[in-house]
Amino acid sequence: MNKEKFEKVVEDINEYEGVEEVFLLNNEGEVLFKSKEFPLTNEESKEILDAWKNKKPSITYLNNRYAIIKNDEIQLAAKNIVGGKGNIAGSITKEGDYLIIHTAQETGLILLEWSIFVNKIAWL
Repeated sequence: MNKEKFEKVVEDINEYEGVEEVFLLNNEGEVLFKSKEFPLTNEESKEILDAWKNKKPSITYLNNRYAIIKNDEIQLAAKNIVGGKGNIAGSITKEGDYLIIHTAQETGLILLEWSIFVNKIAWL
């Protein structure tokens, strides 16, 4: 996914309330684009992708643990159960990159709806 398409995806996703960050990883887990500046390193992003690809029970994002609720080849959904730090939803894109969003705890959509929405946006 190129930068222009990523910016359009971010714009579409931000039409919904509660989106904190959006980022795109390549197949190696390196950060290609971020919706804004936030402290996500390539080491942390590689750990996220490793947890997704290897079907681990949880991921760590910005030093918070998220229990993985849904994990398959094309979609990811994870929830921070204890700390109220929101949700993570992701989808592989048609180009083979990984589009991931972090949402606030309370939004207009439930976690699995976010997962489906991110998948839909990623394949446009």
